[in-house]
Amino acid sequence: MRIKSFLFGLFFMVASNALHAKNGLTVEIDHRMEALSIFYTLATADTFDIKPTPSTYYKDLQEYFAPFKDHRSLNWYRNLKSWDGYDIASLGLFLSDRHPLKVKVQPEGHYIVSSPVDTFLYHFNNFYKECKVGEFIRRHGDLYRSICESAKGTIDTSGILGDIQAFYGKTSPGEFAVYLDLLNNMGNNAIPSDSKKFKGKRMFRLAYLNDKAKSLTNDDAVAFTPQLNIITQEISHLFLQSFIPSYRQELFTIRNLFLTTSKGETLKESQWENEADELIVRVCTAKILEQKFGKEKGSKEIENQSRHFRLAKPMYAFFDTYTSNRNEFKTFADFYPNLLRYLEGYNE
Repeated sequence: MRIKSFLFGLFFMVASNALHAKNGLTVEIDHRMEALSIFYTLATADTFDIKPTPSTYYKDLQEYFAPFKDHRSLNWYRNLKSWDGYDIASLGLFLSDRHPLKVKVQPEGHYIVSSPVDTFLYHFNNFYKECKVGEFIRRHGDLYRSICESAKGTIDTSGILGDIQAFYGKTSPGEFAVYLDLLNNMGNNAIPSDSKKFKGKRMFRLAYLNDKAKSLTNDDAVAFTPQLNIITQEISHLFLQSFIPSYRQELFTIRNLFLTTSKGETLKESQWENEADELIVRVCTAKILEQKFGKEKGSKEIENQSRHFRLAKPMYAFFDTYTSNRNEFKTFADFYPNLLRYLEGYNE
């Protein structure tokens, strides 16, 4: 038992706390998140149109868990009236380090909505133990580390962190933690938390998205290449986190400006802060990409964002005021009053 605990602890240090960088960026595969992703994938993959990205890792998973495909916990989940979202694996960061996994830190979001959390964890823990999930994860410890090294290397080599800091005119006020999800191919998500345990960290789950142009199969090794626009978006949240709190009253007065999408859809009033924050983040991201790669890259990014954010294109043009006058605006925070005046005076 002591040997088993030692090996588990060794794996946890290698896989979950990997690649802490001097530049404030970490790239990790957390064993608890991966375990949840395994459970969710095995329970739902046959139903969803979007399948996990093909790879030798996914092939290993299918072969290893083939004897357990009708496990009672998986069938319990399949028979629920509704399932949880693709961000379900994010719950792992808030669980205990070892089986049985229990909630140790209260998450800010609701990652389990299909059933009471305790009920879900009861079935999940049975699956974890009886299907030897821990053993599967331990077997792939070296692979996880290699994938993290490669993904982080891509980000470091790109120099995007320096470009982001140059745009905002200061260094990051916190640590950015990327958690890779090798199975869930349906989307990325931020993982907010006001817990002291995660103080100063901006956490984000990054999905292994399928590049259909590469025609990947289960004979292809995992090649996790983070998309720089997504990395830029999430890091930008760190630099822009003071804007809305600084002008909340003024922005609340014009909240309807953020609540109508490009398609004319009216969003719930409670969404105005998130919509305003995301709008500014996406426009800044497009400007950063423009400065790094040229106007074509920036234009392509803002075109994509304008499908949802109706102010994306006009604000993108307005931000030339910032990028063309950096002698006047040493940091983006110096530009805040100009941005507020632009929003307050905006007319279609």
